[in-house]
Amino acid sequence: MLNITDRDEGGVMILELEGQIDGGPDSEKIHELIKGNLEKGLKKYVLNLRDVKWLNSLGAGILIAAYASAKRQEAFLKLTGVSDRVGTVLKTCGLIPEVFEVYDNDNDAVESF
Repeated sequence: MLNITDRDEGGVMILELEGQIDGGPDSEKIHELIKGNLEKGLKKYVLNLRDVKWLNSLGAGILIAAYASAKRQEAFLKLTGVSDRVGTVLKTCGLIPEVFEVYDNDNDAVESF
């Protein structure tokens, strides 16, 4: 199960994720939420993974799809709060540091825009 809380921080949409990103219907909501906000013209996103306990390769695929949608719209997607467990999966998939910029906290990510 995955819970998503979103908030606007000075024009940056921060999505706080809690639970598992496993490629299932709950995980797909990440991509759907970003696509919906892209249609509204929002271009800056931070995914806070601090409370993500589990991420598998299908979940990484969801993050890639969200990133690709953002990039096509000239938008940006950055990550914060990446645990060692989640970071290992993302590194194994070649996503950090090659694809995603990773920051220690939301404030650092927001300031990077």
